[in-house]
Amino acid sequence: MLNKLIGYEFKSTRRIFLPAYAVILLLSIVNGICMLLTNSIDTISAPFGVLLTVYILALFAVCILTFAYMISRFYKNLLGDEGYLMFTLPARPSQLIWAKCITSSLWMLFTTIVCGVSLFALMVPIMLSETSSADLTMIRQYLAFGMHTLWQEYSIHLIFVPLLAIVLGILYIANFCMHIYACLSVGSLANKHRLGFAFLAYLGFGVLSEILMLIAASIASLFPSLSISLDTLIPNPTAQVYVAILGFLLFYGIKVAINFVITNYILSRHLNLQ
Repeated sequence: MLNKLIGYEFKSTRRIFLPAYAVILLLSIVNGICMLLTNSIDTISAPFGVLLTVYILALFAVCILTFAYMISRFYKNLLGDEGYLMFTLPARPSQLIWAKCITSSLWMLFTTIVCGVSLFALMVPIMLSETSSADLTMIRQYLAFGMHTLWQEYSIHLIFVPLLAIVLGILYIANFCMHIYACLSVGSLANKHRLGFAFLAYLGFGVLSEILMLIAASIASLFPSLSISLDTLIPNPTAQVYVAILGFLLFYGIKVAINFVITNYILSRHLNLQ
């Protein structure tokens, strides 16, 4: 059932995001071609400047759209009038929550990738117009030498560490979505001004998190020898990187679990549809 819910979410949201991504990529390509034709970023004419401004505004609009759509889909589908239909489906509340979270996380990831690709497509013509062929050859040689040196130094870790970093980024995005869902669920317990209470819940969770971090830092300061012993146990810098990434994965995994438990408990036991 979860696969069907995710498929339905993608089918409902792709009509918004795919055209937006196409516009972003098209604007970046057009701006890149215009800058390549001018041969210098300093000689951009007024029409090209307007086009570049439109591209920058479109980038911000797509990022805001992703964030706003993630909130509105969850709020309207599960906490609004559409919830009467959604909760009649043969699916558990946990499946509905994960379908929203997985879909929103993937769209946020896709938005990040599309924005990065569009910026790359925009900057490459600028670099080509501002750099001579001799400089480009030198840059390629330096990059090749640098990658060869790094591969000799770190070998397969040069692949594993970025992959773990990508997994960490995906988990961070999932935690962000699940945290917003938990705040919206807490806000739904109020009969009026639910979004206002959700915002207060967001602030409250933030203050609580800062207090817990402060307590943890205070406890850690009482045992200064602990950090020294960790450096002794893990002297290899590469191993320290792995331990740090795995530690962050565990940290955000726990946060995802806590936010999910809060959201699932409210939607399962204290559902208050508007």
